[in-house]
Amino acid sequence: MPVVQTYYEVLGVAPDATPEEIRAAYRRLAKLYHPDVNSDPDAGERFIAIQQAYETLSDPEARARYDLSLRGGAGPGQHDPFWSRPAGGAGQTMWTRGYTWRAETPRSGGGWFGLMAFILVWAVALVFMLVFSLLSRAIAGGRRE
Repeated sequence: MPVVQTYYEVLGVAPDATPEEIRAAYRRLAKLYHPDVNSDPDAGERFIAIQQAYETLSDPEARARYDLSLRGGAGPGQHDPFWSRPAGGAGQTMWTRGYTWRAETPRSGGGWFGLMAFILVWAVALVFMLVFSLLSRAIAGGRRE
C-alpha cells in the first residue's frame, strides 16, 4: 500500500508555511518533476500531486478547508487526504475527494431554442431601427440640418 502524504509533505513545507514559502517550494518542485524535464515514469503523477497541493495551499479558503479536514473536521481526514480513482488509461490517477479540474459552466436554461430566440429578437430590433431611420429621412425630405 502506497504511503499517503499530506499536501504539506508533498511540497516539503511546514503546516504554518507562508504563501511565499509555498510558492517557492512549488516552483522548485515543478522544475524538478515536470514531465518535459524529468524522464522518470512517475514524474508525471508526482507533478500532478505537486500541482494539486499548490492549488489547494495557495488559496486561503481551500487551505482552511484542507487544514480542517486534516484535523478531523468535515471531509477526508489525515488518514485519507487522497482518493484513488480507478485508472482508465493514461492520465491522472490520484484525485482529491471533491476536487475536479473540469470547470462547469453555468447554464442559462435556454439552450439552442433560447439562443435562436435571442438572435431573432435582436434581428427584428435591428430591422425595425433601419426601417424607422429610412422613414424618418423620407418624412424629413432627406435634408440635413
